[in-house]
Amino acid sequence: HLLLNTLLLSFAACLMAVAAFALSDRPQRIAVPLGPGFIEGGDFTPSDRPARPQVKSRAEASQSIFYTPAYDPQQYISLEGQYAGLTLAQAFQMTSTLVDRFDGNSITEVFFYTGLNQSASKTEPVNTIKNATLFLAYDLQKFEPFYTQTVELPATGLTFVHYALDTPCKIEAGKPLYVGYYYTLSAADDLTVIIDLINHGNDASGGWFGIQAEATSSNPNPQWQFDNVANQVGFLCLGAVIAGDNLPQDEASIPGIEAQPTVYQGEGFDLKFMVKNHAANDITSIDVDVTIGDNAPTTSHMDFSTALGYDESGVVTLSGLSYDVASEEEVPVKVTLTKVNGNANKYADASAATGIQVIPTGKGFQRNVLVEEFTGTWCGYCPIGIVTMEKLREKYTDGSVIPVAIHYNDEMAVTSFSSTIQAYSRGSFPSAVMNRQFYIDNLYPTEYCMEEIESYMAYPAPARVTATANFNEGKTGIIFNTKTSFAFDNDKASDRYILHFVVTEDNVGPYMQENYYSGGGKGEVPGWSNKPGSVETVYNDVARQYNSASGVRGSVPESVEAGKEYEFSYEMKFLSGSKISNKDNLNGIVYLVNRKTNVVENACIVKAGAVGGIDGVIADGQNDADAPVEYFNMQGMRVAEPANGIFIRRQGAKAEVVVVK
Repeated sequence: HLLLNTLLLSFAACLMAVAAFALSDRPQRIAVPLGPGFIEGGDFTPSDRPARPQVKSRAEASQSIFYTPAYDPQQYISLEGQYAGLTLAQAFQMTSTLVDRFDGNSITEVFFYTGLNQSASKTEPVNTIKNATLFLAYDLQKFEPFYTQTVELPATGLTFVHYALDTPCKIEAGKPLYVGYYYTLSAADDLTVIIDLINHGNDASGGWFGIQAEATSSNPNPQWQFDNVANQVGFLCLGAVIAGDNLPQDEASIPGIEAQPTVYQGEGFDLKFMVKNHAANDITSIDVDVTIGDNAPTTSHMDFSTALGYDESGVVTLSGLSYDVASEEEVPVKVTLTKVNGNANKYADASAATGIQVIPTGKGFQRNVLVEEFTGTWCGYCPIGIVTMEKLREKYTDGSVIPVAIHYNDEMAVTSFSSTIQAYSRGSFPSAVMNRQFYIDNLYPTEYCMEEIESYMAYPAPARVTATANFNEGKTGIIFNTKTSFAFDNDKASDRYILHFVVTEDNVGPYMQENYYSGGGKGEVPGWSNKPGSVETVYNDVARQYNSASGVRGSVPESVEAGKEYEFSYEMKFLSGSKISNKDNLNGIVYLVNRKTNVVENACIVKAGAVGGIDGVIADGQNDADAPVEYFNMQGMRVAEPANGIFIRRQGAKAEVVVVK
């Protein structure tokens, strides 16, 4: 009786389609700048995409597939110090696993993208390299190709090209080989290395790059030097067409799965998982078994409205799932892909698992979303993060979204956040993580980011924290007074939960921010496309001090009862040599962290208050000092036009509670 909803997308498109989640197979960008030895050219917007071959039926003589280890091209770059006459090579490896899988079939074509000559044209992409040589080899360190074929390249740059081999190469099990092409630069400003800019982890098969010095009369055949550059630039965008009568059939995997983090017992929830086709024939339907906790497996059949071709991935959504038993521990959820097109799935590993927390009905809490952004003044892409973080400040004035800008390797960087950067930035700037659980993969456009945040915010939290933050005597630190509540009784709560304390500062700077969006060359970003390449900028939400990446011991009682509030007080002394520039612009933030998962279960933000707290309740209008007046709600968030309620009024050094009528 499950409600089934299927969404099929190309893998690149699926990156933008799944809100507030992070499928495990989702590719991550390599940190900018590029690794040593390469120079960035520009973003890749190809005029042509590789057309999928027409898949033939089993009754016909053969099938064919486009194989490449790379994702879609993202950038075109060049080699540092290159010159006209330098010969370069690009290749991917067909590993032992791959040649065993395609044993008996043949490589019939090689495909790649033409480069760009920077000087040739400013309006149309031009390629001035006239020829390339396709090659197949068993070894790159002793480069002696067993097959070569020279081909003529088109004059159009950044264009997908594919060439049929005069003699198809039969793939043999146990004989890994390299497939690629080499060419000679026509000019020093040829940009010929087309990359996907993706971190492929331990897989280095698609990142082989070679250099051969210019031939001379004394050295007509200079030696080649090949290196793997996958961890610097990602994979090189090339591949091969594989054809034959023995291609795999009806094989699919589940490379990623995700469920919402929390659900109420007995209430419906969604489960999303990725399906990837590893076979030459299209996928038109699948059958899966879903097991939740100790429930019996449930079998579901799904027909796809759009067929899934070889190496394509799509996201499937199952709706109406539920579990009736509340549990503070994660309840396991497992999906097994049993059939493809009505036939038994032949892929060896076709299961994936995740977990959900099931909260007792009516006992969850509103989830505030902590957005930790990783940024730096040196990062020319980081203005998109600045734009989005400012929009979050403007929209979520009630404290439900808590921005923390963590700077790296610039004037605002602080050492107390070093472990946070290492653990959660993924080496990418800008990037952001919500409650240290889900990544925001696209900080821009802002509307997409807000959709992710609001989707995540809708899930109930298993605990809540509120706080006040007042300066100690002498303003040498902040005294936090917190109240925590929990959805579950727990006689070992301090083993599961702990509080972390953070201070951020607004109106910091100005400092000079690098801006790659100047002139719109990297895309239009409001407020930055019409600014110069380096912009004087004032920063908000700047992370200034973190008490400890492991939290404060004793901040949560050993034993708690569901729904009861527990108080705790903590004084954070400002560090010697602190970079805090104006204590009146400080915010106090409390993270309630799950010690077992490192997830921030909830958080709160409050404006740092007066020394010793707030005294008295007075009627508005009794203070006539010359200093400007600022109002904050009782959660410490700034309110532009307070009305009909109790607010904190700050004027100069004095802060007090006022009743506004």
